[in-house]
Amino acid sequence: MQPIRTASEISAKIIIQPLQRTPLYQRLAKKITELRLLGMPRKDIAKSLNISRGTITNACKFNKTTQGGEK
Repeated sequence: MQPIRTASEISAKIIIQPLQRTPLYQRLAKKITELRLLGMPRKDIAKSLNISRGTITNACKFNKTTQGGEK
């Protein structure tokens, strides 16, 4: 008579992907657009938010394509 197996091990490799974080320019796009509409230059926005002017440009482009924002 053979003993009954009640548990077994199955080896498997599972890759846990890191969470996708929203890029900074997308998170700040609304705020940057509001400041631009108030007439604030990109250089001043970058300085006040402590980000690069490239981030400002990306946010403006993102907002323009997704919500029909400023040019």
